Amino acid sequence: MTFRPNSLVLVIPTVCALRDGAISLDGDFANNVRAYLAAFSHVHVMTTAAPGEQSFPNTVPLADLADGDRLTITILPEPYREDRYFRNRGRVKAQLHQAMSESEFHLISPHAAFDWPTLAAEVCQELGIPYNMEADWALPVARAELWRMMPWGPNKLRKYIWGLYHDRQYYRALDRSALALLQGGEVFNELGHRAPNAFSVLNVQITGEDRIAPAALAAKLARSDTQPVKIFYAGRAAPMKGPHVWLEIVRRLKLAGCRFEATWAGAGPELDSMQRFVDSHGLGDVCVLAGHVDRDETRRRMADADLFVFCHLIAESPRCLVESLASGTPIVGFESHYARDLVARHGGGAFVPRGDTARLADMVTQLVSDRAAIRQLTIAAAASGQTFDRDTAIEERIGLMKRHLQWSSAARRA
Repeated sequence: MTFRPNSLVLVIPTVCALRDGAISLDGDFANNVRAYLAAFSHVHVMTTAAPGEQSFPNTVPLADLADGDRLTITILPEPYREDRYFRNRGRVKAQLHQAMSESEFHLISPHAAFDWPTLAAEVCQELGIPYNMEADWALPVARAELWRMMPWGPNKLRKYIWGLYHDRQYYRALDRSALALLQGGEVFNELGHRAPNAFSVLNVQITGEDRIAPAALAAKLARSDTQPVKIFYAGRAAPMKGPHVWLEIVRRLKLAGCRFEATWAGAGPELDSMQRFVDSHGLGDVCVLAGHVDRDETRRRMADADLFVFCHLIAESPRCLVESLASGTPIVGFESHYARDLVARHGGGAFVPRGDTARLADMVTQLVSDRAAIRQLTIAAAASGQTFDRDTAIEERIGLMKRHLQWSSAARRA
């Protein structure tokens, strides 16, 4: 076992795809890896793998990132269920013990019951290792909200027991962290008071190429009042994203006689039921469920849209809102600290209390009928989007880790 000074180990949710033995990384995470390789002597990523590349909007082959032996990817067995977790726990814990002991900086991101990052936190605690805990949603709060949405039955009871089991572990990991980097105001407000050293940060993937160009912004602002308003959303077709709330808004817009086109880009478990809703309510002429769409096409459609309508039902800090603002597309949806913070300085958003479908439908209906209001929101959204920068965001997070997490060889001997 060799200690590597200035090395980083990450134990995180799935960020890679495995197909025919070849590893590819989620494109957004690959950008972070490049920054980590520039800042650390060695980077070790420990994660589970998705079965195919379509699990991510875009992927980067591992070979494109390989930097000699400075990048290591360890694929861990998929847990997330009692039997799989406890069957593999001993072997994975030994792997974590070795990886944590070899590295100077440690980043974990617990995200589900029976996951490996939570076990990694336990290993760090046993070894007396300081670690950075990152979160892009307030997991115990979100889990409770999702649980309330579930139909009654054995699975709901099972998930309740899972929550009791994992919430204690999650909060222990947070309480004992040396650093907690929490994504956005929503997560920071829910979790920041528990962590001894918490910071609100943004994990954004916006570069100059992603921000709407002046000519494209001018063309969007010049659209005729008679053109249909383009409504767009990009995200998983999953209950937490409120897909059926979104479709209900589409239904009400059509009943109100509004001129619009609505597109949902993203696959997921709710996609089939969403399509049934579209078919049964005769929405096929105004609504397209595009399924999986790659990153470039998503960004193109986002920039072309007039409104980004979102109906997120839980406390999270989704990056799609940042991406929409950078595209010069106003964000309209359920209120959160995160969403309000994104537009606090320049504007570009309109919100109603979370869960109030009727008020959101009324707001969108009014906007669709008022091109002048959309133009003002669009100008403000583009201004807000100028404030987000990928390189600045990742450098801030790396700087915080280097200031708060050094675990030198001298500390190891102490």
